[in-house]
Amino acid sequence: MTTTRPAHIASVSWGDHLAFGEGDGQLATPDAVTRRMACWRDDLGATDLHWRVFRRRIPGRFETAPGHVHPSQAPGISWSELDFVPALARQAGLTSWLYVSVFDEGWPLAPPEIRAVSHHNAMHGRDVAWQSAFSATHPEWMEHDREGRQQVGVMAMAWPEVRQHFIERFTGWMRESDFDGLFLCLRSQAKPAPHADAMGFTAPVREAYARRYGGDILRDDFDRQAWRDLRGSYLTMLLRDLRAEMTALGRRFAVGAPRGDVLGPPMGNLSLDWRTWVAEGLLDDLVINQHSSRCPSMWHDLWPMHRGDGYLQNYLTGEGMPPLDAQIRDSYAPVLADASTRLYVARQWDERDADTEATLAALPGVSGLVFSTFRFDNPEAVRRNDWSL
Repeated sequence: MTTTRPAHIASVSWGDHLAFGEGDGQLATPDAVTRRMACWRDDLGATDLHWRVFRRRIPGRFETAPGHVHPSQAPGISWSELDFVPALARQAGLTSWLYVSVFDEGWPLAPPEIRAVSHHNAMHGRDVAWQSAFSATHPEWMEHDREGRQQVGVMAMAWPEVRQHFIERFTGWMRESDFDGLFLCLRSQAKPAPHADAMGFTAPVREAYARRYGGDILRDDFDRQAWRDLRGSYLTMLLRDLRAEMTALGRRFAVGAPRGDVLGPPMGNLSLDWRTWVAEGLLDDLVINQHSSRCPSMWHDLWPMHRGDGYLQNYLTGEGMPPLDAQIRDSYAPVLADASTRLYVARQWDERDADTEATLAALPGVSGLVFSTFRFDNPEAVRRNDWSL
């Protein structure tokens, strides 16, 4: 009698492993990675892995208050994930995906009096900061509100220049490496907007809305849902372009998003047109249940004093959406029934529970679950809850 092997995804936040992991769980050498990949495959049931690109690979600036070290600066390594990880994964029988993001370009270090009352988290986001050179050089391309206040580090997909920058960044890494696919995560660690409809008033959106519907979104009342959908259409444009690039390179393409129909905390009510993504065959995999308000490795709450309100759907509170299992059965499964896209459910922000995991994995349309390798590899560090460098 044969048994069906689980088909889960191991999500590797390599920077967290390097800064806070222990022993092989630090993933500091290719040999350690080889040993842990075997465990992810055999003990975690992984068939795929999402390897998050190391932040130091993105041109940018680290800032620290006196006496502090940024976690991403601390570990010293002499090898490249682009060179080693795809081959090691292939040897282990795993499909490798390069994990990237578009809404997480960082922020500069705030003055001490601001950081004392408003910070990403007290452990590694109050006295240290990082910002990409791209966002620092082009603040005019960030999302902003009607008064021009920016959501720092969240680039607006409505700008063609922004979409092109990310396409060139990601395709460059893929050409340098042999990853099987590109996994684009829509999570963000940015400071939440005060209201879910506060951001999204960039010039391209303003001009496009005026052409389609008339009126000026900066000065007039306007159709909020039409505006949300318009903003979401630019994200779909990016996905179409990235799909074309990955197809040309012979690579696969996947997206990770919160569950439901809006981007949600901390970014707002921008529409997620995932049904179109599936219908057009833009994705090989869709990962839902992503969570931007907590670190997936260490479970620190991010920006706890800034949550924002006005969300049409809020995965933090459950407002505006059904329970996860009902949403999969009633919303996702019918759309995915005749599609080529595989559906995965993220579990990095939940305690391990065999019964719950078996129930989710057995739901119609679900190909597997996604687990945090940091928490799996470093149980003692998680138990101690000691993240000092």
